[in-house]
Amino acid sequence: MTRTQPPRTGAPGRAAALNGSSPAPALPPPRRRRRPALLALAVAMVVLGALGAAYLATSLGRTTPVIAVAREVPWGQQITAADLVEARVSADPALDPIPYGDRDQVIGMVAATTLTPGSLLTREALTAQPLPPPGQQLVGVGVSAVQLPTTPLRAGDDVLLVPVTGSGGTGAAAPAGTAGTVEATVVRSGPPGTDGLRVVDVLVDAADGPDVAARAAAGLVAIVVVAGE
Repeated sequence: MTRTQPPRTGAPGRAAALNGSSPAPALPPPRRRRRPALLALAVAMVVLGALGAAYLATSLGRTTPVIAVAREVPWGQQITAADLVEARVSADPALDPIPYGDRDQVIGMVAATTLTPGSLLTREALTAQPLPPPGQQLVGVGVSAVQLPTTPLRAGDDVLLVPVTGSGGTGAAAPAGTAGTVEATVVRSGPPGTDGLRVVDVLVDAADGPDVAARAAAGLVAIVVVAGE
């Protein structure tokens, strides 16, 4: 008959007793210290991050209707309804366009600078002062092809109105700087007429207006473009 040996559970203890030492007590696992303040801070940061992302997504997706320029409006020209179009843009502190709801207030105002198509309209680009401003007069000068540069004149160009000797502009121009030369600013340059003359509207000082008008009627004015500032 085979005898079954019982498990030797006390062997280490007996060995320790024979060696004259007691077994090392089993230590419990270290307890993890909880820090409620750090946990609350982490939760708050997660919540704030989620709120910030939601606000950013909402802001980027929100647009407002503003006024944009539909076609070129030269400096000094009145704004008409056909010059304006609605555009929708996202809010941006760097931009200050006029709300489209103020469209009726803009119509009839004057362009303080040449407005280009597709640009957003701002209040700084408008003025309530119609042309001519105080102290100046608006004169139409009819000139032939030889009395102005072939380069197209633009609103706001600074020019000299130089007196011409002879009749109908066929004579020679007097030297610039002589008596009769007048400084002016171009407001608008019209298309050539059936007679070959092009009428250019210019602003001149009120004291020079009558003389310029008389010379222009006789075709005795040539236009010279000067360098801008």
